[in-house]
Amino acid sequence: MKKTLTGSKLSTNLQVSAEEQRVEYFKNGIGSTSDKLNSFARFKSRQNFAKDLCYYELFKATQGILGSIVECGVYYGHGLMSYANISAALEPYNYQSKVIGFDTFSGACGESNKDKHNYIELKDGDYKAESYSDLLRAIEIFNLDRPLNHLPKVELVQGDMLSTIPAYMQNNPQTIIRILNLTVNLYEPTKIALELLYPKIPKGGIVMINALNYVSGATLALDEVVGINNIELKTFDFYPNITYFIKS
Repeated sequence: MKKTLTGSKLSTNLQVSAEEQRVEYFKNGIGSTSDKLNSFARFKSRQNFAKDLCYYELFKATQGILGSIVECGVYYGHGLMSYANISAALEPYNYQSKVIGFDTFSGACGESNKDKHNYIELKDGDYKAESYSDLLRAIEIFNLDRPLNHLPKVELVQGDMLSTIPAYMQNNPQTIIRILNLTVNLYEPTKIALELLYPKIPKGGIVMINALNYVSGATLALDEVVGINNIELKTFDFYPNITYFIKS
């Protein structure tokens, strides 16, 4: 396997080549930047289309359930802003549902001995995206034309989740969560997120967690906190990397 430009460690050389060609096509394809943004399907991979469908399906499955969407592991903000835009499109007046993103914005941290048994190598510093300031600008633009834009919708929490999640929950005890989106892979941050955030999910809410069954840390954390035998783990046929369960 060959590392992608910024994407998955699981990509094949052929997928990397396709990504490189998309990048080149985006640079040199016809149309202004505005034209390209408004015809973005020309440049998007089938994998990213499938991932977006997962976000849509998870959101639709929790419509009518009170709570915010929390993403642990923001990276460049694809999931964060996908949820924000889906929420603004489908529930434009649901001011009680925020989108909250936790990330160090300096790469993964918290590697432990429980992260050693993986099909792919994971280490501190992986998935580094110093995107905090950039995403604040994305959120600012997102707010321009949405209903109820005088009320905050998207929130970023910067820092090590082992300290930021406890601090956030202490300062925001009113928090209820309809979707908990976990993409950090490592044992320690996944465990603290589940310990403190899972109890804030009502029945019918969803936990989405990446990399189960081939990354040891996330799998062990889920089993220790929730218990794999206590839940029905589901996947999407069209994008099996995303695993989720509905709280019952």
